[in-house]
Amino acid sequence: MAAKLITLGLTKIEIGDILTDGSMGTTLTQIGYTDRDSCVFSSEDPEETEIEVEEVDDPIDIITKGGKKTLKFTLADPDETALALLMGGTGDTTTGQESYTAPDTFPITEQSIKVTPNKGLILSIPRARIVAKWNGTFSKTSQFKIDVVATVMTPTKSGLAPFSTTRVSAT
Repeated sequence: MAAKLITLGLTKIEIGDILTDGSMGTTLTQIGYTDRDSCVFSSEDPEETEIEVEEVDDPIDIITKGGKKTLKFTLADPDETALALLMGGTGDTTTGQESYTAPDTFPITEQSIKVTPNKGLILSIPRARIVAKWNGTFSKTSQFKIDVVATVMTPTKSGLAPFSTTRVSAT
């Protein structure tokens, strides 16, 4: 009997610019460590609209719209590069000059995202709307974090799926 496919763990989350033709970005940056148990890919329940008429009790048709899909995670070690990528603004990681400057307005960016687990299915999202927010305390018991919500969107390239999977290579 063949082994079952199990997706487990998290190796990395990578984010980068969507290609100019609207397809999955190919130059992706690993953004850092992900807070334990914070990376979740989920779908909302589908919406159903029942078409009802006076002559019969049951609907004559039901129109179904798929639920919104989101990838949520918390970045446990945000640095200047990750902040600029996720929250807009500019980041400088030059040794001795490390800095981040926030943008004037709250940014909402669109990027490609790739999530690689330890084993199982790699998730690729060609176009995601990313909203990131600060979440942290300056204390001895909790690190400063960034919460990220990436909403799957229809790619601008015709015929491209909103997300896809491939398998982690067997080693």
